[in-house]
Amino acid sequence: MDREAEHLPEFKRMHHLTYRKNLRSVTVVWGIFSACFVILNAVAFIQPQWIGDTESSPGTGFFGLYEYCEQLQIGGEYSCRGDFMDFTSLTNDSFRAASMLVGLCNLLFIFAVVCLLLFCFLKAATVLKICGALQIIGCICMALGCIIYPNGWDDERVRLTCGKEADKYKVGQCQVRWAFILSIVLIFNALGLASLAFMLAAKQANLLQKSEYRKQKSSFTNGGFTDIGQMDEKPAIEETAIVDGSSQQVDVDIRL
Repeated sequence: MDREAEHLPEFKRMHHLTYRKNLRSVTVVWGIFSACFVILNAVAFIQPQWIGDTESSPGTGFFGLYEYCEQLQIGGEYSCRGDFMDFTSLTNDSFRAASMLVGLCNLLFIFAVVCLLLFCFLKAATVLKICGALQIIGCICMALGCIIYPNGWDDERVRLTCGKEADKYKVGQCQVRWAFILSIVLIFNALGLASLAFMLAAKQANLLQKSEYRKQKSSFTNGGFTDIGQMDEKPAIEETAIVDGSSQQVDVDIRL
């Protein structure tokens, strides 16, 4: 049983424990979703299916953040080029910046998942605030990456596949593919996870403040701040006695 609930009445104690149990369950779900985000973000980062050709495209191929694939001959296999570790092999500066930002987002979320181990050493509210800060920065990086990426669609290699109509933020005769759409969805997922982390941190902090207040309140018993030794002493009682026909007020100290 939690220490916070030791000095509570029975019905409040059960409500308190149920509330803490639900809060922990939501925190576990948040941690699982954060780990799933890392996997999905890695898939979107690796896959070269951000934009690709259509039936009306003059060329055949598709592009990712740092890798692009083209079909050298009709009916043949696709030849892919580009290496994230070799920036000179990336298509253009916009693709380089986008790949860096999306990769940084994934790295920040990995750190956030690793920080879950800090629950063993720090308060839950502190750990959740750290993870929430990492996730909100990752969300910004992901959003910037998706915004900057279309700026490189005016590249010569993109125009060979998508036609001369391809330009900045104009995909030409190509189409946006599933990896780009997944990345846009992940922006909102990251924002939701970060918001949930801060909300849980606030709930944890509020619960901790209430528990500390109850402990302080329960430490003062037997009439609040009154000393128990003082409660054993009975106050003097004033009585009126008739002495020699005249009324005089005398103090009679009655003690048990």
